[in-house]
Amino acid sequence: MSKIILSINAGSSSVKISIFTASKNHSPTQLAECQISGLTSPPATLKYTRSGTLITHDQKLEDGKISDQKDAFQYILTLLINDPDFPQISKVEDIAIASHRVVHGGDYKKSKIITNGTYHHLETLTDLAPLHNASALSIISHCISALPSTRNIAVFDSEFHASIPAHISTYPINQEIAKKNGLRKYGFHGISYAFITRSVAEFLGKKEEETNIIALHLGSGASACAVKKGKSWDTSMGLTPLAGLPGATRSGSLDPRYVFPFPFLLTLFLPTYHPP
Repeated sequence: MSKIILSINAGSSSVKISIFTASKNHSPTQLAECQISGLTSPPATLKYTRSGTLITHDQKLEDGKISDQKDAFQYILTLLINDPDFPQISKVEDIAIASHRVVHGGDYKKSKIITNGTYHHLETLTDLAPLHNASALSIISHCISALPSTRNIAVFDSEFHASIPAHISTYPINQEIAKKNGLRKYGFHGISYAFITRSVAEFLGKKEEETNIIALHLGSGASACAVKKGKSWDTSMGLTPLAGLPGATRSGSLDPRYVFPFPFLLTLFLPTYHPP
């Protein structure tokens, strides 16, 4: 028996949902895709593709009705349920699994079924990836209440990088403090790099464990990753997505000494600091 799976990607200003059907021993088949963009610069816009056919493109949604990721998710869910040409979902009970992209998974090395414990642990990581984790958690919380029969699974951008050796992931700081507080390189964009690795291996006719590449993820957020024998060996991002290459809202790596010739910069980060 086939099951309906929602693949949910909550960004800082958008929500993208891909709908798949899957059955045992068969790869998932994509049925539709919905995306609402422009949450931070209303009016938001909708793109809806069904069975490979573009149904709606850049449709402006009523200003004020959709203000955050939870609103966007609910709008898409209602659209799918009420679409007479999409019979696969006619009620929330038709959705078996909701798979959520979560950027920072901390020490989680594999995808996790979301329980109360999992959810609250992810809440503690929000400050390390505020643009994405908070958005994902708001939708996860809504799914738990609005889709009670659906199993929620968190898929982490950081999990692909769990293979990075300790001598690379370890920061040169007091190790007692580092281990107590989880201060190390985690790496991100891992879902993208896992896909790239599989695709390159297939294109080259190699096994994944025989694949060695340097991969780049370039967008408003950017990073680089060294893949050795099909696994992440090193990546440019670190404890948070701020490290490494600069991006649309990220400085990239900066020399810590940078702030000291400019005392006024310290006041931006330390409100109680007063330059001499």
